[in-house]
Amino acid sequence: MSAGQPEDGAQPEDGGQAQAGGRTARLREKLLGPAVTGGGVAFLAIGLIDAIGTGMYLAGSALFFTKVVGLTASQVGIGLSVAGVLGLAAQPVIGWLADRWTPRKLLLLLNLYRACGFIAYVFADDFLSFLLIAAFLGVGEQAVFPIYQALAEQLAGADGRVAMMARMRVVFNVGFTLGGLLASIAIAVGTREAFSAIVLGNAASFVAAALLLSRLRLRNPAAPAGQQAGQKAKKSPLRLVALRDLRYLAVAAVNGVLVLHIALLGIGVPLWVSEHTDAPKALVGLLLVVNTVLAVLFQVRASAGTENVAGGVRAMHRAAAALVGACALFALAGSDLPVAAVVAVLLLGLVLLTAGELYQSAGGWGLSYALAPDHSRAEYLATFNLGTSAQFVLGPTIVTVGVIGSGTAGWGVLGVVFLLAGALVGPLARAAEKRPALHSADPQPEPAAASSA
Repeated sequence: MSAGQPEDGAQPEDGGQAQAGGRTARLREKLLGPAVTGGGVAFLAIGLIDAIGTGMYLAGSALFFTKVVGLTASQVGIGLSVAGVLGLAAQPVIGWLADRWTPRKLLLLLNLYRACGFIAYVFADDFLSFLLIAAFLGVGEQAVFPIYQALAEQLAGADGRVAMMARMRVVFNVGFTLGGLLASIAIAVGTREAFSAIVLGNAASFVAAALLLSRLRLRNPAAPAGQQAGQKAKKSPLRLVALRDLRYLAVAAVNGVLVLHIALLGIGVPLWVSEHTDAPKALVGLLLVVNTVLAVLFQVRASAGTENVAGGVRAMHRAAAALVGACALFALAGSDLPVAAVVAVLLLGLVLLTAGELYQSAGGWGLSYALAPDHSRAEYLATFNLGTSAQFVLGPTIVTVGVIGSGTAGWGVLGVVFLLAGALVGPLARAAEKRPALHSADPQPEPAAASSA
């Protein structure tokens, strides 16, 4: 083969292979978009592997902890709550590290870190060992997604970063589903070894993701914060400037309110349908399937036009409106209606809840990117994710006690809260867009008086 000849060949006898390759490329472009090539495909493959392992764990972890480790349900809840609080506190620090070490390197380390934690679970034999391992894992678990987000921007650029995150969200949904199916096989077997395989499979997925990350090459990787091209990295102290950026935190808090759709889907809707409506209990599974299918089909489309502040605010307005409508329909489903009407109302409510989920995700990505300064991008993205992480800590209580426990009135109050969040996001985002920290080239600007002191 000559030096100028392509490796895949261009001879007539290979025409069939070339046509097949062209069809594959066109199919990939149709599914993933024209900009998702090379590193983008590898990035999505990493997310798929991660999600398959996580889906296995989520489906089988409760049974593993109770049947294999021998914990009570309350002990599992305490341990995971401790992990959640630690993860909440550690996120800005991990984001700060990603700015200094680059998101790819830190995400690789986080995957290996998580693999070690889940392998250790297999050796846990009492509550104390479980608690220590859960705390160890909690420090790194919740920060993974904003680091993915920072890496997506380096791969796709400012114009394609939200679309890349939307595709990653689709990949996550597919992976969670596949992982759940794999876990169901182990659950059906029901032995200690089968339940342990679920946890070890999750650990293996993180090792595989780390190996792929080690081979991922960025065309134009961003320099770590405070470092210009060609310069050595500066050893700047841990300052966590994002936590002192009150306008950015305000937008993150409003986003955290709208993120309550996660607790509604996972906890609120199943409880409401099974205990407060006349719908058949089997409808719960169907509603979750409908949500997954709609998310896979429409997440990328919902993210269109959300790359800037105006587009992000517009998506958040749509999310708030959809969530308010969903609350109204779920409340209506609890009234005295024929069973067929209840089922129809619940399905429509689930569609609106999914629309709120898709638009909130897209709007949240757009605003978190657009309002984060370049010099501390990963730290700001991790700080923005605090609203989502707080939902995992507070959301179950808010939904079970505040909404489901209060009946129709609870849905009404939640709808008002969503309405207020939608009204506030625009003014807060515009105020954050004008703040000096966003436009300053200095990652740690200080007043003159503070410097002299």
